[in-house]
Amino acid sequence: MLAREIMTSPAHSVREDASTQMALTLLARGHLTSLPVVDGDGELVGVISEADVLRTALEPDPRAHLRPAGHGADLPRTVGEVMTPHPHTAREETDVAELARTFSQQSWKSLPVVRDRHLVGVVSRSDVVRALTRPDEDIRHDVSRAFARDGLPAWRATVTGGVVQISGATTPRERNLSTSLAAAVTGVRRVEHADAT
Repeated sequence: MLAREIMTSPAHSVREDASTQMALTLLARGHLTSLPVVDGDGELVGVISEADVLRTALEPDPRAHLRPAGHGADLPRTVGEVMTPHPHTAREETDVAELARTFSQQSWKSLPVVRDRHLVGVVSRSDVVRALTRPDEDIRHDVSRAFARDGLPAWRATVTGGVVQISGATTPRERNLSTSLAAAVTGVRRVEHADAT
C-alpha cells in the first residue's frame, strides 16, 4: 500500500498568515490534532499542533495564583509565529509499512503528504489502522479483480487476517507480478504463494 491510497485529500490546512484563533477553530471543528501550514502558493512551510496553540493561547488567571501575575509579552497572533517549521513529510509513493514504523517510533499522529513541496494530503495513524482492519473478503475481492483486470483470472487469492495467499502463479515472473498486484490493494499486510517451492 502507498500513502496516496489511504491519505485524506484534499487536506485541511491553514495559511501561515492566518490568526492563531483561526487555527484553534479549525483544530476544534475538525477534531484534529495538527494542521499543515501553507504559504500563499500552497507550499508546505510548517505544521501547527494543539500543543503549539495551547502553549500560547492563554495568559495565567491571577485568581489561581498566590501573587497576581503581571501581563506578559503579547500573545502570538499568527500561525507563522507558533508553528513548527520544516516538518517531516511523506510522499504519495511512500510505503504504508514505512509510515507505520514512523508512527510507532514517533509521537506524531499524522504527516503531511507533499508533491514538489505542495500539500496534496495528510496521512494519519488512524488511516493506517483503518487500512489494516479492512475485511478479508473485501481484500480478496479487490485482489481477484486486479488479477482479472490484467487478464490473469486463473490466479486465485485467499485472505486471512490481511495476509493474501495466492495459488496458480507458478513461475518466478508470475509470482513477482501477482505479489505486486496484490500488495497494491488496501489492507494487504503480506503476500504468500501457496505453490512456491
